[in-house]
Amino acid sequence: MADWSIWKALEDWRGRRHELAPVFARAGVAPDVESAINMVCVNLKRHPPTPPLVTGDKTRDEESVGMYHAGFYRHFDESFYRAESLLQLSWVPEVAPLGERIRAEIVRLRQALREHPGKNPGTDGLEKLLRQYGNLDFPDMPQLAGILSERRRQLIDVAGYPLLVQHALTDPCNDDIPPLTSAEFRLELMARMRAYKETEWLHNRVITNAYVTLALEMALAHKRLDVIDDARVARLLKNRWPSLSVLLPEFDQADQVWYLLLTILTLCLIFMEMWVLVVPLILWLNLSLGAHRREKREIEARRGQLLARMKSMKRTKDRFTSGSISLEKLAFQLRQLDENDEYFDDTVYELTGLHQHEA
Repeated sequence: MADWSIWKALEDWRGRRHELAPVFARAGVAPDVESAINMVCVNLKRHPPTPPLVTGDKTRDEESVGMYHAGFYRHFDESFYRAESLLQLSWVPEVAPLGERIRAEIVRLRQALREHPGKNPGTDGLEKLLRQYGNLDFPDMPQLAGILSERRRQLIDVAGYPLLVQHALTDPCNDDIPPLTSAEFRLELMARMRAYKETEWLHNRVITNAYVTLALEMALAHKRLDVIDDARVARLLKNRWPSLSVLLPEFDQADQVWYLLLTILTLCLIFMEMWVLVVPLILWLNLSLGAHRREKREIEARRGQLLARMKSMKRTKDRFTSGSISLEKLAFQLRQLDENDEYFDDTVYELTGLHQHEA
């Protein structure tokens, strides 16, 4: 894992999910555009058809010349069509004026071919414009390099965050990301989600799904912790028997210490024959014993409920990651799974509705 990098992971992600191509293209990362430009430039350098031989038969020669002119025009027009097609590919929007120059140059070249059939119109200007378009060499916008640098930084910091967490979870020695159940991770995740929501050019269903899946992973980790932690389950109970653990939940051995002290006090009072105090203390200890046994049964019942909810949340996450549940339908299920708003805040629900107006 030593050779892992966030940019390499992003590139692999783009390769697996073609829906991400427009996002990367806005940051100047689009191998398809470069390949298309190279192909057009190579085609433009091909030799055009050669003129036909004159046979002396006027009708036949005119027909041959007409076919030659049509073939000559098609020879260049195929490259022009490819050039126009590559302009339809997603690319950096700031170079759109350069694309208009390319279109204007193509119109001029076609006009020249019509006015002077069989004459090479000269495509060096078009090739130069195409190279500038692909290399993002746009003199009219000197700040373009800074814009692209900022977008690539946002790609890494915002779009790449789910990949960073995913990598950290697969590497036990990686401590770049706090534990999923920690408050630090929740704050960081919500901050990254808000940054993603505010960065409109990054909006993409694949990235949104990755963030929502990460929120589900965090909630699922909390659910697992709730199931195995007796103290957490006990805090969910109502009408608990008054004890020191209720007043001091952070003190793990509070009840043991409390009842040990009460037992010692009771024994001392027995030896001192202070029966007025002994009887209430013994009664209290017996009632406490029964109450704690009842509470233990309630904890197990509550644990069963939490386990069922955890399994339901896991099924929901699995169905969402497999595509069986859409983002828009997921919001309703999240509200059912998180009735007390413990795991998901408004940012998560805003992300689920981020693409609802898309066609």
